[in-house]
Amino acid sequence: MAVLGKDMTFGLFFLNSVAPWKTDAEELRNGLDQIKLADELGFQSAWIAEHNARAYGVVSSTAVYLAAAAAMTQNIKLGSAVSRLPLHHPLKVAEDMALVDIISNGRLYLGVGKGYDKLEFDAYNENFDNRHDKYLESLDILTTALQNGRVNYSGKFYDIKDIPIYPRPVQNPRPPIFVMVSGNDASMINAAKQGHSFVLGGIKNDDTKHKIALYRETALASGLTEEYVEEAVARSGKLLFCFVGDTTEQAEEDYREGLEWYMSERDNRPTFGVISRDRNVDYDSFLKSENTLVGSPEKVIQDIERYKQETGLNNIILWMNIGGQRQEKVIKSMKLFSEKVMPYFTNQSVLSKS
Repeated sequence: MAVLGKDMTFGLFFLNSVAPWKTDAEELRNGLDQIKLADELGFQSAWIAEHNARAYGVVSSTAVYLAAAAAMTQNIKLGSAVSRLPLHHPLKVAEDMALVDIISNGRLYLGVGKGYDKLEFDAYNENFDNRHDKYLESLDILTTALQNGRVNYSGKFYDIKDIPIYPRPVQNPRPPIFVMVSGNDASMINAAKQGHSFVLGGIKNDDTKHKIALYRETALASGLTEEYVEEAVARSGKLLFCFVGDTTEQAEEDYREGLEWYMSERDNRPTFGVISRDRNVDYDSFLKSENTLVGSPEKVIQDIERYKQETGLNNIILWMNIGGQRQEKVIKSMKLFSEKVMPYFTNQSVLSKS
C-alpha cells in the first residue's frame, strides 16, 4: 500500500449511552477509564456529547465531565461536542469552560452547537424555535467573554452590562472554538468568517472536500491569515464510526450489538446518511458506508487512506463506544488502533502502558 501521509491525528467521541446491559454509573465510569487510556495510548483528543432526557446520552454537563477527565489525564485535548448554547447562559458556559481549561492546563477544545432535539428543550421549558437566533447571540457573547474577559452586549435574548469574566482561561487569547457542521454550507461559511474550527458529521467525502475548500476561501476572504486558517483546519476533523478487531469479521460482530441498540433508541433523526428514518438498520449497508471504519487493522488502514485521499482532512474523530459497547471490547479496539493503525499514519509506535 502506498503511504499517503504520516501526519494524521485521531480523536475519540463519547456519547455515553446507557444500554440495557449497563447502569448510568457504569457507562460514565467506563467512559472516563477510556479517556484515561486514550491519553496513555496517544490519541490526540476526546470529545464529550451533551444531552438530557435521553438514555442514549446521559452527560448533562460537558464541563463537569471534562473536568473529571482533565484531572485523570496529561496530554489529550478535551472537547465538548457540543455545548448546546441555547440551553445555557453564555456567561456561565464561559466561566465553566475557562475553569476546565485551567484544570487541564490549556487542553480545552470548545465545541458548540444549537441542539436538535425538541424533547431536550421542552424538558427545560426552552423555546425550540428560538434556538438558531439564541445560538448566534450566545456564541458572540461566549467568544467575547473568553477572549476579552469583559462583556457588554445588548440583543434580543441577552442584555449584559460591563460584566467581568472569571476565571481567565490558560489558552491565549482563548481556547479554540469548534462549530459542528453537517448538511448545509451556511454553518461552514459562518465558522470561517468567525475564524472557528469545525467538526464534520453526516456528509459524504466529496461534500467534505467541498466544505473544506469553501472554509479556506471564505476565511481568507474575511481577512484571516493563511497561517491562521491552516491552523484552524488542522485542528478540525470529521466524526466517523470505527471499531477494530483481530479480523474484520470479529470487528463487525463486536460492533453490531451497541450500534443496533443505539439506532433503535435514537428516534429523532437519522445518522450519517446510512440509517433510514424509520430506524431500521441495514447493517451490511452501514458497514459499506464511507463514514464507517470497521474491520481488521489492515482494512481500517486502507479505509483511512481512502478517506484522506478523498477529503484532504488530516484529523478523524472515531466513534468506537457507540450504544454503550461492552467495556472489554472497546478497550481491545482502542489498543489495536493505537498499536496497529496509528503508527502507520503518525510514524510513531504507541503502546499501552496498562
